Amino acid sequence: MKISEDCNKPYKIPTLLEQYIRKMEIRFIYCLLIFCLGLAVGTGCTMQETSNPVTPENISEVVRENYRLTEDETWDPEKTYIVHGTLEIPQGITLNISPGTTVKFGRNALVTVKGILKIGTPLVQAQVTQLVYLTSNNIGPASGDWNGIFFDHTHDLESFIRGAVIEYATIALDIKTTSPTVAECTLRFNETAIALDGSDARIRHNDIIDNDIGISTIGRQTLPRIENNNIAKNETGIFCENVQSTIQHNNLNANVFALRLNVKFSLTVADNWWGSTDPIEIADVIIDGADPGLIAKQIGTVTYEPFTETRIAEAGFPYPTLLTGSK
Repeated sequence: MKISEDCNKPYKIPTLLEQYIRKMEIRFIYCLLIFCLGLAVGTGCTMQETSNPVTPENISEVVRENYRLTEDETWDPEKTYIVHGTLEIPQGITLNISPGTTVKFGRNALVTVKGILKIGTPLVQAQVTQLVYLTSNNIGPASGDWNGIFFDHTHDLESFIRGAVIEYATIALDIKTTSPTVAECTLRFNETAIALDGSDARIRHNDIIDNDIGISTIGRQTLPRIENNNIAKNETGIFCENVQSTIQHNNLNANVFALRLNVKFSLTVADNWWGSTDPIEIADVIIDGADPGLIAKQIGTVTYEPFTETRIAEAGFPYPTLLTGSK
């Protein structure tokens, strides 16, 4: 029988070569098992580590350097935004900076707006409850630290700034051929707070204080309205070359010069508070063609009567309890 034949076969002792090959086969199988086990464990660790990756949504500070928006963006108060270089909002793009957000600007940073910029509380809402802070990122900030926001001939009526504190800029709001509403803001510690050039902007219920120039307005074919503001403690409250500007119901007190006219046409600015009811004292803080020191250029005159006899209580920023120091 076959079984008997197999049993009767003599036992063959493996040669050294055969033993060596057998050992190598066992080692190969063992190494393969270890490799597969390690691969499985490693893959599991990798998945665990990347299941909750660190993304911009997890970062409380967002830096934008020479940044051009390619789609609509909303900046939220959960993050602090730091801008270096130029931040550009192209035509057809909207940047919305939500109430409560802080944006800090590095040295000479600039925002250029060719699209739409919406800062703070929408105009349709009843009141401001949180402020946006646009400020310097420098230690020991000073006016002129950053260049400001430049509205670049957008012909836009949708942009607005409401409930914002804008400080330490060269020109905080440089508005050219654009007509945003600037309402219920504080603009302070800037070289120029607002510069209007060919703009029908509405400037109302703001505190414009402690700037070199509060508001500069030029351009003859536009009708900006500057109403119900506190324009105080500036070197020049309003620098005016656009005599079609409506300037009324403002507190224009405590400036070195409340108003400077710099064009040959005359200007009427009625129903403002000048910090005094004495016409001589009021005339002393207005530079116009009636100033005997102006001999180098033909300048028109300012008609400031009638004027209010007391400070206008409803003028200026209406939410002083929301204000804090610089962020």
